Amino acid sequence: MSKKVIVTAAVHPFLLATLEQKGFEICFEPTITYDQLSHQISDAVGLIVTTRLSIDAKIIEAAKVLKWIGRLGSGMELIDTDLAQSKGILCVSSPEGNCTAVGEHSLGLLLNLMHRIHHAFGEIKMGQWVREGNRGDELTGKKVGIIGFGHTGTAFAKVLTGFDVELLAHDIHPRAFGSQLLPEVKMVQLETIQAQAEVISLHLPLTNMTQHFANTRFFEALQQQPYFLSTCRGGVTSTHALLEALQHQQIRGAGLDVLENEQLDTYNQVEKANLAALMALPNFILTPHIAGYSQEAYFKMSKILLEKLGII
Repeated sequence: MSKKVIVTAAVHPFLLATLEQKGFEICFEPTITYDQLSHQISDAVGLIVTTRLSIDAKIIEAAKVLKWIGRLGSGMELIDTDLAQSKGILCVSSPEGNCTAVGEHSLGLLLNLMHRIHHAFGEIKMGQWVREGNRGDELTGKKVGIIGFGHTGTAFAKVLTGFDVELLAHDIHPRAFGSQLLPEVKMVQLETIQAQAEVISLHLPLTNMTQHFANTRFFEALQQQPYFLSTCRGGVTSTHALLEALQHQQIRGAGLDVLENEQLDTYNQVEKANLAALMALPNFILTPHIAGYSQEAYFKMSKILLEKLGII
């Protein structure tokens, strides 16, 4: 019987070493294309993926002996989990592995925005030493709204507890462990966050329900001109609506780790114009989807995934 496992992304050496120790035949293909995968998967029993490839019906139907799909990180939107599970294919992810990194990165974006760090550094590089124009805002004492209170939302709340902030959280499916772990978090309706929060951070999966969750209507409902953060999925936020919210001062600043389209070389003229307009704003920060990319998370995601798959 085949013990072939296709690994479609760069992974921690621990994952490869463990699979090898357990007798699996590893096909390490970190640059494999969708078409190449569709041809190679027929005799694979395992598949390791990240966010680079869509594991859709075509791939799953071609996988004649596939037993499991392991998603490094969080978010299963690129995997047809319903079809996979109907065929007896186990699908697991490892959001617990990088949630701490995402929580810390979210805090970094927020403090950077509130204290004008990136903007002031840019001025210094141009020979300008501006103090009054870079007077910042303190995080301490603010009301922080966290939308999506799963693993990363909870991790963000945890790193905020030392700042004496009021934590408001909203989730369609509140997890009991979240409120038990952090009793200072108050679960509220979305409207409460829109009315009261001075900081809003999105931690939502990308689904049909959350596509463009942060749209024009969402930003128009904000009453405190909050700082806005997103380290979840680019499609959760409408780029055009975000740009207008900044231009109309509906939000005080925005820190993103994701974009709707992260393939910059594929941009059309509208996408180029929107991104250029955002990048020209002093109160906008963008990082290249690296919030969960800590050295520690690199290892933990692999270990947790192997545990969930029953390999260790």
